[in-house]
Amino acid sequence: MNPIKKLIIIILMAAVCCSLFNFFVQRGLKKYSIHTNKRLSELFNNKTPYDIIFIGSSRTHTGINPKIIDSICKVNSYNFGIEGGNLLEFYYIFKSYFENHPPPRCLVLTLDLYSFNLERKFFNHTIYLNYTNNSVVKQMLDENGHSTIPFKLIPFLLLTEQDDYAKGNAFKGYSGITDIPPGESAYKGFMTNSNNVINTKTAEIKALYSEEVDTLAVDYLDKIVAICKEKNIQLIFTYAPEFKFGLQRPCVNAKAIFDIINGVAINNNIGFFRDDSLKICNNPNLFANIGHLNSSGANVYSALLAKELNTVIK
Repeated sequence: MNPIKKLIIIILMAAVCCSLFNFFVQRGLKKYSIHTNKRLSELFNNKTPYDIIFIGSSRTHTGINPKIIDSICKVNSYNFGIEGGNLLEFYYIFKSYFENHPPPRCLVLTLDLYSFNLERKFFNHTIYLNYTNNSVVKQMLDENGHSTIPFKLIPFLLLTEQDDYAKGNAFKGYSGITDIPPGESAYKGFMTNSNNVINTKTAEIKALYSEEVDTLAVDYLDKIVAICKEKNIQLIFTYAPEFKFGLQRPCVNAKAIFDIINGVAINNNIGFFRDDSLKICNNPNLFANIGHLNSSGANVYSALLAKELNTVIK
């Protein structure tokens, strides 16, 4: 056989094999990522109007229960918290919301000490790869080191973006396992976070460190403020509960970060709920770990937050 023809056949066979494996992996991930895909589809594709949306990190995702917020505040809300999220993701998530949704009445933005650290732009950018039909998602990836063009031209290149952990989740999907752990439940973007409690004798305390503050992150926060003003959306900042200031105490520049948030809030007449001082922050039975409420804690906090919101929502 002609060597060139032989090479072409080998390349075609390799492409077919890669395409089949990619189909297998993507189908398995779809089966596994029930919760993730439902909330991202709601964010990027659907058109449901909401009164309040919550954006933040995992401390939002597993800490604010819309069922309780809706019941107390008499609103329709949704939790768009994202694991490991920083202000880059917060900005693009908020901006992408308007591709299909009408503006909400209120955005509750939960900021963490690490929200301003853009050293790692995404905790997991692969969760967005199937939503590039949303122009803002495409822009977010293209502008931050993950060009979407190759995946459009050669779909099986998606495999190069997904690590062994993701591929392992694909196999889990075929075995009936999903991203909602046994015993947990999900509702309107929120997912319960077990009823594990902190062992106060062995609670992890970090060594002293300084959290990076990227000036671009401050710019993203300013852009969120500007969007809210333009669209007449009430913006509220929160800082989520943590067990006995366990996240702040080792952070030597925590005060400087709070000063940035306070400055933006004061200059723009934005309410800022410092919920690290609530009484629940001293109760280890309400925390799964230092920075995250457990399921019971999330329910207690959601009720307290709803009452706070009722005092300021216009």
